Amino acid sequence: MWRAVSAITGLLSAIVIRKIMEAVYRAVRGDSSAPIPDVTDARFSWPDAALWAAAVGLGVGIAKMVSTRVAVAGWEAATGTLPPGVADAPVVA
Repeated sequence: MWRAVSAITGLLSAIVIRKIMEAVYRAVRGDSSAPIPDVTDARFSWPDAALWAAAVGLGVGIAKMVSTRVAVAGWEAATGTLPPGVADAPVVA
């Protein structure tokens, strides 16, 4: 059950972060119709493609962390225990 909860929150956060990244990209470019870079498309310069890839990587990493923490908090609120495998994880200070 924990895997399903974790997967669902991950999927939802990926969808949300993609929309946010697209909106931020268009706002920075100042063009609401600017195409989102496809790193495999030669129409986009190397710097634009690299910047987009780095920004998406950072956004996805943050979204994964947030979704995992939300899933753990929701699981703990619903069951009163930590999810399987989380209690065994070492605490990093």
